[in-house]
Amino acid sequence: MTLSDRPIFIVGSPRSGTTIMTQIIDAHPHIFASIWETGLFEMFDTMLQGQVSWVLKEHKNGFPLERSDLLQWIRESVESLFLRFAEKCGKTRWAEKTPVHVFHMELIHELFPKAQFIHMIRNGYEVVRSLQQMPWAPRQIRWSIQRWVESVKAGREFGGTLPADQYREIRYEELIDDPETTLKIVCDFLGEPYAAQMLESHSPANNSWNYRMSPLQKGPVHTHKSLSLLERTLFAWYAKPLMKKLGYTM
Repeated sequence: MTLSDRPIFIVGSPRSGTTIMTQIIDAHPHIFASIWETGLFEMFDTMLQGQVSWVLKEHKNGFPLERSDLLQWIRESVESLFLRFAEKCGKTRWAEKTPVHVFHMELIHELFPKAQFIHMIRNGYEVVRSLQQMPWAPRQIRWSIQRWVESVKAGREFGGTLPADQYREIRYEELIDDPETTLKIVCDFLGEPYAAQMLESHSPANNSWNYRMSPLQKGPVHTHKSLSLLERTLFAWYAKPLMKKLGYTM
């Protein structure tokens, strides 16, 4: 079995809808996605920019490997992992979701030049409110706000350098409000036929993992009123310009 050379990477700020998009994408008859966040490219990027970078620079005349050799090894390692998924589920096109990979899109693009990126974007108030409730997050309001701002900016900055057929922003709110229309847009971007079963991705029969999950549904909408006065002040200070640029109401 040979994997597609057009993998899909779902990136964005934590709590922006990357998980639900991964679940939906996996339900497509041509695509499978890992059920967990691999974090692979954060690790590889750290390696390449750390001691390895120093070794390649300081010993370029005597070191037996070049950066291109390491990139080939990384690419082969990643493909080897996803080939195992492919053999289990019978699909050859793969998707991967790790929100922090939004900061490592340049490396991903270097490794997989034909890769497509879906950048999930969600109202900053919603993201911050959700992050403040996550046990794995620092629950520090500045960290939550800055994480959202930096993630969105990073994705848009590098995404803006890519051709239109390799980078697409999807608003979480549009996915929830009108999933069918939004998913038709996603499928058109991916060059895949729309599959109605994507709307039923929560059913074990429609996902590669044979899991029963929660269906796509609207939740409570959080506005500035869901934050304390101090939190609202900090949010306005750090996030107002980006909120306005994205068209969200402050």
